[in-house]
Amino acid sequence: MKKLILVYFLLATSIIFGQKITIKGTAINSKINRIPVFVTLNDTINKYDSSRNFNQDKYESLFLDKNYNTWTNKKNKFKIRAKLTDSLTFSSPSQISESYLISDLISENKIIIQLKTELCKEYIACEDNNPKLYVFIGKKLNINYGVSDNYCDVISLSTKYNARFKIIENLYGDYQNDTMKFVAYEHGGNGDASFAEYEYAILYVAEYCGKLIKLRYLDNEVYKTKNGKWATPFKKLNYRKLDSVKIKQPEIIEFEKDLIYKFDRRADSIWLERKYPKPYYQIKGVKAKAIYGYYANDILEVMKKTILKSKGFFE
Repeated sequence: MKKLILVYFLLATSIIFGQKITIKGTAINSKINRIPVFVTLNDTINKYDSSRNFNQDKYESLFLDKNYNTWTNKKNKFKIRAKLTDSLTFSSPSQISESYLISDLISENKIIIQLKTELCKEYIACEDNNPKLYVFIGKKLNINYGVSDNYCDVISLSTKYNARFKIIENLYGDYQNDTMKFVAYEHGGNGDASFAEYEYAILYVAEYCGKLIKLRYLDNEVYKTKNGKWATPFKKLNYRKLDSVKIKQPEIIEFEKDLIYKFDRRADSIWLERKYPKPYYQIKGVKAKAIYGYYANDILEVMKKTILKSKGFFE
């Protein structure tokens, strides 16, 4: 009889611990209450981020999967499904992450997680007046959110990204390794870095006080051409002084695959002229086909005389 009771107990325990239950509670960023707290099941995101088999698409899919992650709402409330054997990790900018077993959380009358603020550090400005510049064609390996430094007297309004690219071709600076890890600071309108959508891009990275930092919002999407070179489609908004005789004009490029950009059928003529001007693009219906562009070395020469010059390089 004792053996039978033990068998029933073990079966009941396995069923209970194998089932998912809804966990509700409150999680608070103690420094800035309105900043949401990220809640992840079994620290899935961080574990996958550091795995050898990292894949950017899978990472983004995991990040958006509500079965693994959620955010607190405007009232600092969260809700997520989990097993009793699972754990939850709570994290938020400038806060120390905390992890709890579900079995411990449900033993409380109310689940209230008050994260502790990280110790801040003094901000010391980099006074490198002659940073080294690297320009290269890179293939995206991964771009992830980075943990911003918690300075005592400086508040950053930018999102930090940690990026890793494979070096396909050095254009300037002769970076020695076959891959580069660098940091980018940007105001991601939809949460993504401005260059995250490109598989291949020309990147402009400067070394400031020993740290590799991407020049803000400076990159060119590139694609293979039929003659085996790399080229970028013409973007009118990027260059304000292309009528200058000193700057090379864009030319007709035969891309290996047609570059087609779709746009909303409600787009007005003024927007189209700015975004996809003729004759640089061929408009058909709600699609714009890139006709003109620059080869990689040519766009670098344009950048040297315009944007890079304005940033203190190539004066």
